Amino acid sequence: MDADCLIKLTKAGLKDFIGSNSDIFIPQIVQREIVDAGKEKKCSDAFIVEKNIEGGMIMIVENSSSCLKGDGALITLFRKEKYDAVATDDAKLTRLLRISAIPFILPGLIIYYLLQDGIIERKTALWALQQLAEFISEDEYSMVRLLMERVK
Repeated sequence: MDADCLIKLTKAGLKDFIGSNSDIFIPQIVQREIVDAGKEKKCSDAFIVEKNIEGGMIMIVENSSSCLKGDGALITLFRKEKYDAVATDDAKLTRLLRISAIPFILPGLIIYYLLQDGIIERKTALWALQQLAEFISEDEYSMVRLLMERVK
């Protein structure tokens, strides 16, 4: 997961919800981007993410590469390890992932797949999407909402 996605899920109050239903891995550089830089700026989500790392809800993946930004570290780690997808909605990163043929998932789609896989109920999925609505684009919200309506 990249910093942007993790911050959005945290601000929407969904990080614990997502973390209890799926695994969250972040590169060490993403930890520094969120926790270290965020704590310097007194961002409340930085302290929450730090507690979740300490509690084992978010796993840090050591990155031996010399990537100075989270985007590069995510691509390097994905190629090196076995992950399902990179969670992000950063436009620049999604372009890089497409070029690199690396699957990615938008924050709203995480909720959709939890519904589709029967991990959560429709009412819970709609609640979670509503919590996330102010942090994602209208297009992403509308697309996920439409997909949810098709789940039986």
